[in-house]
Amino acid sequence: MRRLLWLSLLVWSAAARGQLPEYEGPEILSRGLGTGLARGAERIQLRPYVAVNGIYDSGMTPVSLDSQGRTVQEDVYGVEANLGLLGYRTWRRTILGVDYRGNVRHYTRHTYYDGSDQMLGLGLTHQATRRLAISLREAAGTYARDFAGLSAAGFYDPRFANVPSNELFDGRTYYTSSMADLTFQKSSRLSFNFGGTGLLVRRRARQLIGVTAGLARADMAYRVSRNQTLGIDYGYSHYAYTNAFGASDIHSAAGDYAVLLSRNWRFGLRGGVARVETLGLRRVSIDPIIAAIIRQTVGVQVFHQINYVPVGEASLFRTVRRSTVSFMYQVGADYGNGVYLTSKRQSATASLSFTATKSWNIGFSGGYDTYSSLGQTLGKYEGYQGGGGFTYKLVRSFHLIGRFDARHYEILHTGFGRETYRGTLGFAFSPGDFPLPLW
Repeated sequence: MRRLLWLSLLVWSAAARGQLPEYEGPEILSRGLGTGLARGAERIQLRPYVAVNGIYDSGMTPVSLDSQGRTVQEDVYGVEANLGLLGYRTWRRTILGVDYRGNVRHYTRHTYYDGSDQMLGLGLTHQATRRLAISLREAAGTYARDFAGLSAAGFYDPRFANVPSNELFDGRTYYTSSMADLTFQKSSRLSFNFGGTGLLVRRRARQLIGVTAGLARADMAYRVSRNQTLGIDYGYSHYAYTNAFGASDIHSAAGDYAVLLSRNWRFGLRGGVARVETLGLRRVSIDPIIAAIIRQTVGVQVFHQINYVPVGEASLFRTVRRSTVSFMYQVGADYGNGVYLTSKRQSATASLSFTATKSWNIGFSGGYDTYSSLGQTLGKYEGYQGGGGFTYKLVRSFHLIGRFDARHYEILHTGFGRETYRGTLGFAFSPGDFPLPLW
């Protein structure tokens, strides 16, 4: 679901400004506009749907151990019911976007994994005056299976919304990310943006760590020509962790460049550096002489550490009517995944959503992620994931839908690794003149 949260709410913000032709131009990446559906989104009117799928999940990993002390892996089959509302509504100065997806699932065996996933993306952009735009966005949800991020074509970049990802276990995760931005257009070329985000991530398993975060951002963008924009930005983030002692403060600064390569192709580049100050605990070996007295060989030590990590993004995307192709690379500091805390994260993603005919919509997506901890003594996390899906309009408002996803992840030099798969096939009902664009 994270991917359908990715693009459109941010694109709706751009569309609202697009009502004033003199303000049109490429948006810099610091404002969250990554892979956009600028033209494809124009055809996504507010649209409800219901669906019933057969599901297959392999490599399910609960937060528990077997009788030999090893992590558990299980394959399960079942059925899933889905309900959703997708699209946007526009007025003269306001654009409202909604993306809600919920499901309830039941497995024939291992009913421990029965449950429900709920995910919501909500965005409101209002052009208050000719020069002032206000954007409010919300990403919230709960899930227990980390294939949610590959299930849709996306409206906005989950890194901008700080949606949790790369979970190591199939346990319950809750999150909410509230974003607000104010954009002042001083002239047809010069604009300023000020914004902030409040973030909560909680995990039901007591062994896993949650985070409470606050983020602030500001940038200045200048259109040097009709097709090119330059900018600079500053950001501050504070991470405070639950179920663990520790916190991080991050200051970042970067330069931005955006260009319209053609009518349909857009490219964005952002580069800079972040100062990451971390306070936490780490395990240390005790001197043998002291260990002989206290009968302990390992202790816990408070550490205070400052790291400098690169901050960067590169984005290339194409939008034509009902199709979107996107590529994105990102590097920077991240709050982790419940086991890893503050870390340097690198990620790369690619996606395609294409309505081929009046009957077919297809989508593909893939990605790569790494975590390198900035305070813990953990091996490097590496993860790969990819998948594809289709929607076929059978008759009137009835659709055949299917999807298959795969994920491989491991912690290097530890022997821990997983290969997991998820497949769904079923039927959906949604009124509309073209196939339901779920991917």
